[in-house]
Amino acid sequence: MELPRRLRVFLCHAHADKPAVRQLYRRLCDDGFQPWLDEEDLSPGDEWQREIPKAVRAADIVLVCLTRQSINKAGYVQKEIKFALDIADEKPEGTVFVIPARLEECDVPERLSRWQWVNLFDETGYARVQKVLASRAGQIQVPAPAAPAGPEALLQPRPSKVNPDDGQPYVWIPPGEFRMGCSPGGSEGYADE
Repeated sequence: MELPRRLRVFLCHAHADKPAVRQLYRRLCDDGFQPWLDEEDLSPGDEWQREIPKAVRAADIVLVCLTRQSINKAGYVQKEIKFALDIADEKPEGTVFVIPARLEECDVPERLSRWQWVNLFDETGYARVQKVLASRAGQIQVPAPAAPAGPEALLQPRPSKVNPDDGQPYVWIPPGEFRMGCSPGGSEGYADE
């Protein structure tokens, strides 16, 4: 059985921002999107200088993750941004493709300033991204995961029930796909996982 296609989100970031971007990756996966992150989606032996541009081109949206360190660093992330901007120019007018996403208080580089950015460090920032991703999914006719009702939904605790067998509280998790176990090539598990 083939699973339905999910919205593809390329996470453009500097290596130094990997811990925060990993959290964003997991959250996007949990919420039913298909983020692309080099350490998750590149296999050992892949030619990353060829695969990353392919992933950007295949993406439905590019989140450019910004920090003070990343905007001042020369290197491959700057090439990824340039490539994403070139692809954005090929999209029909009014298409959301590049979203500058500030991971901390920092300036938005001039070449990204034509797009409204989102502050992922604000409590409502992620909900704003979810809303845009769901809208983009609708535009390209990809099933969109359910978004929270509004910013207040992020603050609500998830319902829990007590298991009568062991007396432990369990939190209800909505049905859907999720990634379980270790990542291929990850250092957190055993070789046979």
